[in-house]
Amino acid sequence: MKNGFKKILSGILAGALAVSLCGCADNGYIMTVDGMDIRNGIYIYYQQDAYAVANDKLNEIFNSGDSENSIDTTSLDFFAQTIENKSSSDWVKNETLRLIRQYVAIQRICEERNITLDDEDINEVNEIIREMWDEDNYIYQIYYGINNLGEYYESCGISRESMTMLYKVNSLKSKLFMSIYGEGGEQAVSEDEFIDHINKTYASAQIITIPYNDEHGKATTDTERIEERKVFAQSYADMLNEGKSFADVMYECELAIQKEIAKAKATDEYNENPNDDMTLEEYVKEAVDAVTADKIDEEDADTLFRRDADKDSYSYDENLVDYVLNADTFDTAVIYPSEDKNCVYVVVVTDITKNTHWQDKNREAVLTEIKGNSFEGFLDLYSQNYEIEMNSYLVDTKYSPEKLFKSE
Repeated sequence: MKNGFKKILSGILAGALAVSLCGCADNGYIMTVDGMDIRNGIYIYYQQDAYAVANDKLNEIFNSGDSENSIDTTSLDFFAQTIENKSSSDWVKNETLRLIRQYVAIQRICEERNITLDDEDINEVNEIIREMWDEDNYIYQIYYGINNLGEYYESCGISRESMTMLYKVNSLKSKLFMSIYGEGGEQAVSEDEFIDHINKTYASAQIITIPYNDEHGKATTDTERIEERKVFAQSYADMLNEGKSFADVMYECELAIQKEIAKAKATDEYNENPNDDMTLEEYVKEAVDAVTADKIDEEDADTLFRRDADKDSYSYDENLVDYVLNADTFDTAVIYPSEDKNCVYVVVVTDITKNTHWQDKNREAVLTEIKGNSFEGFLDLYSQNYEIEMNSYLVDTKYSPEKLFKSE
């Protein structure tokens, strides 16, 4: 459940701070859906979500063709645009209502199926809300002038109580989804379909990046030094091919790089200011012995690549990405020099279909890729005839898209 919550939170952070701070109070109800009162803050939250989706759709509309003629959609007048034959404002309103109907449907269906949150689920929600409201974050303070995310939401008219309700419903949604499509569910995705989707969608590799740096850690173009770095990389590829674990090899490699830098730095320091109590060798040894490096968990050693992602979205050499995506041989370490990135990689392409740790950790996310649209359709169909009674002043004026998302 925690990984799902982190994704929800990252989605919030991606678009939330673009909303105009309206100073609304979340102390009333904007509408009733199927007899359930909907708080103002719930509506505002889902309207933020709808607005973000609308902007994604505009980006698709204006940038689906020739990349040379792409348009920065953030420079467009949002409310002068049309989305799916509707004004952008009406599209956002309609999408907001669709999400709110789903919000009600999730609770209704879970009641019918006796799906509830246990103490662990509730504690997790409460901990996330506590972090959002009670822990100050210096990044928000520096860049946005707010102490924490909770302060931002309060300024938008979304209270702590509303956000808690939203997260509880998101948790119920996750449980409902898995009860349908997870193991033992009424429409459970077969393991064959699950593995086939992973194989078609992802590739994975274990990668060590060794920069073309001199002994001080500074970038170099010296050909002799670069050849030394390639030999250095090959020695670690050999360790992997001899059966040593990737976590151990990566740790030893990073430690060796840092020790070389520490040795060069200590030598320079001693030559500039000799230490009367220590010889050069003793001074350098003390500095080198103090060097440490972090060691990754073997289960988290793989880097994932999506087959449908733009190659330039990765920090790696594009040719290396091609190599990983097209590999048909696994678990063999090779070195892959890159002039573009001024480094040499130690690369082991792994078989994502055999990475059971990653599969278990990301099962819900993968199932959502496979069945997410079906699940959305199920919720929409279930809730399509809900009776809605709304406060038109709040929907069309006070909390209208034009009011909440006006340009600064």
